[in-house]
This record gives sequence, structure tokens and C-alpha cells, in this order.
Amino acid sequence: MSFRGEQRSFLNLLFEVVLIAVGVFLALWANNWHENSEHRAQARSALRNFAAEMGANRQATQRNRSYHETLARELEQFLRSKEPPSEERLNKEVHFEGVRPVIFEHTAWDLALATQALSYLKPELAFDISKVYTQQNVIQTLENSFLASAFTGSSKFTLRASPPAGISSDNPKGMATAMVLYLIDVNQQEPAILQLYDKVIPEVNSALSH
Repeated sequence: MSFRGEQRSFLNLLFEVVLIAVGVFLALWANNWHENSEHRAQARSALRNFAAEMGANRQATQRNRSYHETLARELEQFLRSKEPPSEERLNKEVHFEGVRPVIFEHTAWDLALATQALSYLKPELAFDISKVYTQQNVIQTLENSFLASAFTGSSKFTLRASPPAGISSDNPKGMATAMVLYLIDVNQQEPAILQLYDKVIPEVNSALSH
């Protein structure tokens, strides 16, 4: 084989190697582009879910704020009174309409964890969203603990959301004290979660707009 033939064969081989390298590069680039596109779509879907769910949870929390504050104030006035505590006084002075616990939705969070969509968000935003759901869990645990103790304890007062015919307890002072202690925590935790909503929901909406 002549030198020119060997040179042509080498150039053909080099050209084939270059074509293969370019093909592999384009295939990897297309695969990465497709994956990144899917990740962006999952991230946007998660953000839309978070915005809707946190908005609903915020409304549910805000709806009960005035009632919880009023209920705590009326119970405290009942306990401070020098008149003997009685079931009749309790029903008359305290406008009880159930404890109105907030049932926080968390489907968006569960789905984001299951699909790993949370990892496709900016770390700072993911951290703030996580704080919201952590705070929701704190309040939900507080509510569940109180409701469980109310149902299993000696109190017989109604816990439904609609106005009950009356509040009945063998120990009205003890029941009122327990509810005041519960409401102290509620009236601290609910404003805190509302502040988080007011901070994080705009961040989520801003991320969606970009």
C-alpha cells in the first residue's frame, strides 16, 4: 500500500471516529436536555401544587383566627370570675362552637417527595417550603393531641364544628383550663404559620412566573 493510500485510510478512520464522537455527544446532549426538560416540568407542576395547597391551608387557618382568639378570651374571663364555676355559667359566658381544628392539606408535599420534584427546585425555595410544612405538622400534632385527650378524658363537650346545644363537663373549671392552655399554643402557632405563608407563597408564585 502506498503512502497516499495509508494516509487516506487514516483520514477515513479519523473521520469515522469523529462522526462517532459527535453522535455520542449529540445523543448525550439530547438525553440531558430531555431529562432537564422533564425536571423543569415536574418542578413547575410541584410549584403550582404548592401555591394552591398553601393558599388553601392559609385560608383555613385565617378563617379560625378570630374565633380562637375570642374563645380563649371568654374562657379566661370565665376562669378569672369570682363566681363559682358551673356548667350553666360556662354555657352562658362562653360562645363555644367547637374547637375548629385546621385540617392541613399536604398532598402537594407528599407528591413532591415521591417524585423527587423538591430536588429540582432552588435550594433556598425548597428550604422555605419545607419550613411551612414542618410548621403545619407542629400545629396538626398539637390539635390531634388535644382532640385525643378530649375524647378519651372525662370531658363530654362537643367537638364538632357546628354550634353545639351546650357544653357539658363534670368539671367545667378543669375543662376550661385545659382549653385555655391548648388555645394559648394555638394562638401562638397560627400567627406564625400565617407569617410563613405570607413569605413563602409569593416566593413560589415568583418562581412560577420565571
